[in-house]
Amino acid sequence: MPRLEVFADEHMQHAYGIFLFTSKHPLVRKLKRIAQPSVHGHKTWSSSFLIMDYLQHFPLSEGERVLELGCGWGPASVFCASQQGAKVTGLDVDDSVFPYLDMMAATNDCRVKPLHASFDDLKTEQLSRYDCIIGADICFWESLTDDLFKLFRRAKKAGVKRIILADPGRSTYEALLQRCEKAWPQAFSHEHWYALEPKRFEGQLLVLNFAA
Repeated sequence: MPRLEVFADEHMQHAYGIFLFTSKHPLVRKLKRIAQPSVHGHKTWSSSFLIMDYLQHFPLSEGERVLELGCGWGPASVFCASQQGAKVTGLDVDDSVFPYLDMMAATNDCRVKPLHASFDDLKTEQLSRYDCIIGADICFWESLTDDLFKLFRRAKKAGVKRIILADPGRSTYEALLQRCEKAWPQAFSHEHWYALEPKRFEGQLLVLNFAA
């Protein structure tokens, strides 16, 4: 697709090799007139930067098939596509986020395929199309702990090799950690991590390496 040229200004950020929009950017303001996300998809969430930093140390393979859960504007998706050469799909239950995802991808000269679905909609056959699943700031309701655990179980059955989930450390996320460690102790890893771009942010990473 043609590259969308957007000049850097005070309402843009640059982190981990990609350009990002703040909620005050003129293009974002225009989009809000026609697309108003309702399920927390109204900005870039900081846990996305934890995934970017982690993948700089433990990168994806060229052409790896990646699914981002609850992608929102898709900063982590865009990073995987533009900086690591992955084939990325961004899933969100709110299709109003996809114009923002498209704008982010065009600005960074990459492509992210949108997928309008809930976590429960993802069945084993569909999950078998992906090698890696990522998600940032998506375990914020108690019900999501169970939804994500069941999704991870289906993903393992489908042959997904790696799952990476980033979070500031909510109680719901901690509950998911405990369930995953008990279910898959050999694949389970829990990391305290920080990112330095576009500013310092600390959080946690749940990593399930089913290929190990």
